[in-house]
Amino acid sequence: MKPDLADGATRVLLVEDDEALREALTHTLRRAGFAVLPSRSGADALGVAREETPDAAVIDLLLPDAGGLGVARELRRVRALESIPVLFITALSLPAVREALAPTPVLFKPFTRRQLLDSLREVTRAG
Repeated sequence: MKPDLADGATRVLLVEDDEALREALTHTLRRAGFAVLPSRSGADALGVAREETPDAAVIDLLLPDAGGLGVARELRRVRALESIPVLFITALSLPAVREALAPTPVLFKPFTRRQLLDSLREVTRAG
């Protein structure tokens, strides 16, 4: 899917390997006025981020190639991308996951459209 890069819109790198969920989240974010840069893998996401310089990232914690933590770590190593606010999404609802990721915001699947939008707006304001 080609990125929708509307002028002035907050550009969100969306990294989700599940195609149906990625499409649903892309649709939700676009309807809310975000410009979405969808990616299906960590490697794809890093390439897109370097090329498009997003304003924020929503990253699935469990990706088949790099994992969400690896993607976030690599973003932090690129000077132009190091300050991008990250919102992790995951199906892992273990207390240890919350503790390990703190203070980075995490949304646990399943989440509502409202939870996604509120959390993303919060991280973009804080970032």
